Amino acid sequence: MAAKSKKAAYKDPSDENADYLEPLPCERETVVSNRKKSSEKSSRKPSVGFFGSAYLLISLLLFAGVPLSQFVIGFIYIGQCTIRPFIFIYMILSGAFGIAFVVVGLIIYMQTNKEAPIMPYGGSRSNQMILKVLFPIFLILFLCVIGWFIAGQVIVFEVKTTVELFDPVLPEYCHGNLYKPAYILIFVDYLIILFVIIINIVGCMLSSDKGEEKKPKPKPKPKRPMHPTRK
Repeated sequence: MAAKSKKAAYKDPSDENADYLEPLPCERETVVSNRKKSSEKSSRKPSVGFFGSAYLLISLLLFAGVPLSQFVIGFIYIGQCTIRPFIFIYMILSGAFGIAFVVVGLIIYMQTNKEAPIMPYGGSRSNQMILKVLFPIFLILFLCVIGWFIAGQVIVFEVKTTVELFDPVLPEYCHGNLYKPAYILIFVDYLIILFVIIINIVGCMLSSDKGEEKKPKPKPKPKRPMHPTRK
């Protein structure tokens, strides 16, 4: 009968009283490969998607200045627009919804980026519940911001040719520090929207290129040796 391969016993250097069996070379390679695979899996970060990306953070920070300016200017010049009293109301409400939109978006970004690879969206169970509540709120606030953006154009642009910025006695009067920012911030919104679209398109292109680079190339099939023909 063939002799069975034995494992040599040796002592653990950290504990003189403990000894265990040394694994065979094939078993040692299997253990090392399994450890490498487990370490690679644990080091991988979960896919956070758009809500955890830097593009969302940049978009929110760029937009944050617009609603904050609207809210402050609208409060300062309450009742100082005779030709269209609704302009300062538009500025206050549009600013309030915009600020809430940015705050909720930042909370979603932070909750999504919490590292927990087991759970979806990169968060624990509590984070997952918070995100389920915040996503509908974020969507509703986004629709409100878009609605006020469209309504603001109608409110502000209708009186563009008849507004009086200097004489408060005239019925066409609207304070210049109220009307001019309301007019200019609409175009700032357009520029921010255009910039956000561009950076998100570039981000999608870069992520797709990285995904193609990470795909393993297929190994070429080994060629079969040609046997010489026997005569």
